[in-house]
Amino acid sequence: MLDIIQRVHLRGSFLVTRAAWDHMKKQKFGRIIMTSSASGIYGNFGQANYCAAKLGLLGLSNCLAVEGEKSNIHCNTIAPTAGSRLTQNILPDDLLEALKPDYVAPLVLWLCHESCEENGGLFEVGAGWIGKLRWERTLGAIVRQRTQPMTPEAVKANWTKICDFDNATKPQRIQESIGGIIEALNKIDSDGGVSANHTSNVTSTATSGFAGAIGHKLPPFSSSYTELDTIMYALGVGASIKEPKDLKFIYEGSSDFSCLPTFGVILAQKSIMGGGLAEIPGLSVNLAKVLHGEQYLELYKPLPRAGKLKCEAIVADVLDKGSGLIILMDVYSYSGEELICYNQFSIFVVGAGGFGGKRTSDKAKVAVAIPNRPPDAVLTDTTSLNQAALYRLSGDWNPLHIDPDFANLAGFDKPILHGLCTFGFSARHVLQQFADNDVSRFKAIKVRFAKPVYPGQTLQTEMWKEGNRIHFQTKIQGTGDIVISNAYVDLVPTADVVAKTPSEGRELQSTLVFEEIGRRLQHIGGEVVKKVNAVFEWHITKGENTAAKWTIDLKNGSGKVYQGTAKDSADVTITLSDEDFMEVVLGKLDPQKAFFSGRLKARGNIMLSQKLQMILKEYAKL
Repeated sequence: MLDIIQRVHLRGSFLVTRAAWDHMKKQKFGRIIMTSSASGIYGNFGQANYCAAKLGLLGLSNCLAVEGEKSNIHCNTIAPTAGSRLTQNILPDDLLEALKPDYVAPLVLWLCHESCEENGGLFEVGAGWIGKLRWERTLGAIVRQRTQPMTPEAVKANWTKICDFDNATKPQRIQESIGGIIEALNKIDSDGGVSANHTSNVTSTATSGFAGAIGHKLPPFSSSYTELDTIMYALGVGASIKEPKDLKFIYEGSSDFSCLPTFGVILAQKSIMGGGLAEIPGLSVNLAKVLHGEQYLELYKPLPRAGKLKCEAIVADVLDKGSGLIILMDVYSYSGEELICYNQFSIFVVGAGGFGGKRTSDKAKVAVAIPNRPPDAVLTDTTSLNQAALYRLSGDWNPLHIDPDFANLAGFDKPILHGLCTFGFSARHVLQQFADNDVSRFKAIKVRFAKPVYPGQTLQTEMWKEGNRIHFQTKIQGTGDIVISNAYVDLVPTADVVAKTPSEGRELQSTLVFEEIGRRLQHIGGEVVKKVNAVFEWHITKGENTAAKWTIDLKNGSGKVYQGTAKDSADVTITLSDEDFMEVVLGKLDPQKAFFSGRLKARGNIMLSQKLQMILKEYAKL
């Protein structure tokens, strides 16, 4: 039974693939899907022949993924749980229906699509659920010395460490597997000696000495900020009253005042600015040789307009790029127990490479090349001669950006602009162009810093839209020099933002009022439209955040009330808390007093809000 199962599953898949392989290579395109099984991945009692064949398919797929990559041939593996003729007499009918192949096929179709870049992946799928699997490896332990034999007693003594998955790595290629063994050999051969890289700015005990750095946690710290800090940051990255839509970032009285999403890097940068790099065990970093190579930021909810966040920083990995060393620093920022944002700083230490370490890491947030076509949109901004002087007030006090003498020592003609300042300009351009400055749509950003910018130069952001990912690069207008490359912003789909609003709105008292006004307008809407002729947009807050948005349209047709922002421009936008809204409706809070005390904020034709009282008092009678 072993041979026949191997021939059907493993050899059969091999022969079919071999027949198609040369054709795929010739056309520089191919997509192959191998069908494995959970039995092969995990093992199953009584199925040794089947399990061996199915896991063999995964090995075949992994090899084809490596060999085919240069020819644009991608090979992936699925492990489906699906009802079939083999199981129709075993499983009940309702379970067969829930596990029908229709719930597996869409994954196969996507993996076969020409735009899918997945290669060498393994996926479990069934009943409408899909999950990706990967290998994980502990840091392990060296259990022998150069002059001593390796013994089972040494293995036993180190067993806990061998099996400890804290700070585990996730190797993806055989080079990473072999690299771990080579590191161990170097450690054994050096017997605790100093690395042979005598010119390095980082001193360590051979390559495996970096194991002490990987996973090192810096002391936690807090980052408090006020509305003044968020406004200062917005001005530092080019927000201006010249652009009316920027007012929400620079005026705290704006009805929809918001914190720019990229302010999240300011909250996390203390781990870098505060000398934390000098405290990493196993590394001795020459701070004069440190450059900011790449940056990743992800938000899990919009940043509050003011607040206090607790930040935790950890060294995710250390990489050898030959000419330098890269430290991946992950920083997690919490409000209470809730994770608000995550940063990954990619720090390049010039001249510290060449120690034989790995060059890549599965923990790195990878930059992505821009599409090979003209950009879909281009925005420009001229930086001020004072731009670096203004931006540094947000906390980056490096004299490289303000002191001409220090800049000269670093090899620059004059002080340069902060890379994260250019980062902020570019992100603002994307948010403006593709999200109408709606901060709730910002999900993540990844950039690679390519060249410096001098204050006074004009930044040109070129953008490509592909689904909810906006690829971009930033150039210096005039010279054409690319200063940010292989960058992208991920946006939250509009439908997801809208979908969140009703569930949040159901917890608000004001929701009942808006719904009741909508019902009343069905009977008297035409009469009210004639008297009011205006569109009112409401932003209802809970705590510091906008919890719901409503529009009362008393300009078009017979009037209507709907959840969300105005479909056309609103004549008046009013912001107040759910509690204060109810106080106004019940007549306990005078709207004018609320406005002058700052509890109610209004933007647009404020005089129209007087007509609004007619709705709440004469018609709604709530």
